[in-house]
Amino acid sequence: MKTRDKIIVASIELFNEKGERNITTNHIAAHLGISPGNLYYHFRNKEDIINAIYNEYADDLITQFKGLSDTKNPLDSILLYMDIVFQLISKFRFFYSNLPVLLSKNPALKKRYSEIQRQIIKKVSTMLKSLDEAEILSIKEDELDDLTCLLRITTTFWLSYLQTQVGEDPEIDDASLYEGLLKIFALLSPYVTDKSRADFETARSQYKQLKQQALDQQLAVNQ
Repeated sequence: MKTRDKIIVASIELFNEKGERNITTNHIAAHLGISPGNLYYHFRNKEDIINAIYNEYADDLITQFKGLSDTKNPLDSILLYMDIVFQLISKFRFFYSNLPVLLSKNPALKKRYSEIQRQIIKKVSTMLKSLDEAEILSIKEDELDDLTCLLRITTTFWLSYLQTQVGEDPEIDDASLYEGLLKIFALLSPYVTDKSRADFETARSQYKQLKQQALDQQLAVNQ
């Protein structure tokens, strides 16, 4: 792995573990066993590192969302959406937990973020339309934009919400992330049609089981 890539990987690890605001470029260099000068050869400052991380995140996001249009069973698109959300929040959780602050102090990042969000909003809206056309969901035309917005708010700010509920810098585990995904099911539930209710509830039960498994694993580790 090239040094530049090692810096990005290490930065994600440290930002997730200790919080972005608590990590400096010196911490990252020390973690990798390289000199600060070597780090600055690849990145001018921490903002440059964060911008590179976001570009990696955006590439992952766009690539994975392309798969939504390839699903043969429209209900599978909901599950794929859940998987995408879980994977990205898990991998880049520092970003989700400190988003407003990161964007406020980094104009280049804010611009890039806005560009990507416009693309994702279109893809989520298209997914919901396809579910409506397949009679899996029943969404009125004047409700589509609001539902799309609520889904994005829930996924984007779930970690921030958790931090306001359980204290300063809580540990975000898999169970917490699965709980966020279950909130997406709760948002969609009122729109599910009668013919799709059983399959929808089966899918929701699967994520409840995943949450419980994560809780059980965490309990076993702490014992």
